[in-house]
Amino acid sequence: MSDIAQHIAVSHKVQFEDLDWEKARRIGLTQHEIESLTYFADIESQTVYYFLEVAKLQVSRDPELLTFLTMWNYEEYFHSHALTRLLTECGVPVESATARSTKIRAGARLKARLEDIVQTLIAKVMPRTFVALWMFWGSLQECLTTQAYEELAHQTSNPVLAELCRRIAKQERRHFAYYYGQAKNRLEGQSWAQRFTRWIAKKFYAPVGGGVKTDAEGARLVAQLFPGDRIFEVMSYIEKRMAARATSVPLRLPEAA
Repeated sequence: MSDIAQHIAVSHKVQFEDLDWEKARRIGLTQHEIESLTYFADIESQTVYYFLEVAKLQVSRDPELLTFLTMWNYEEYFHSHALTRLLTECGVPVESATARSTKIRAGARLKARLEDIVQTLIAKVMPRTFVALWMFWGSLQECLTTQAYEELAHQTSNPVLAELCRRIAKQERRHFAYYYGQAKNRLEGQSWAQRFTRWIAKKFYAPVGGGVKTDAEGARLVAQLFPGDRIFEVMSYIEKRMAARATSVPLRLPEAA
């Protein structure tokens, strides 16, 4: 069975209808958890726009790549719905995932628009390098996202939140595995692509959501989830996971205001 076939075989909408919502309501959420889940839900809801941006590029017309992107978009989209359901059940007033995603995208920062222009240019000038870069960048973001969900599952005293985070993290780990494998295969033996990817990651890396959230918001979330020296342990773990050939780079997070 091919790599993409394995992913298709296990792909599904994250299950959340069977969770014990009464228990979730009884235990409730802390302010920190509300802020984290709202951030997660906002960013997960933007996946459809990331998908649309790359799908319009000629390089994305590769059948396997388009298949994965469709599956990835579908699963991530329902992460936002599941998180919004939990927030609503626990009495947090939030708009629907769809309504909020539209509003967030309408207020996207200039950075998001510039990123779209730049990635379109790179895709046209050096399509093979662009796909390798896209895969490497995706693996970076999925790795940190997985760590964030697992950290929240470990920290919370709400077992329903913990279970939902574990279910989402399981899918994020699978996304990471695909991105990572593709990045490694496409960068292997490609010295120019490796140098370019390393430069982009070193100069522009930031937690996912930088186009619709400020650096301060991203840094605040990271500081809350990974307090003290914990963030250094997490970033060290990610750097080791990403040390594929010459693509290893020292990652730095933006500082909170």
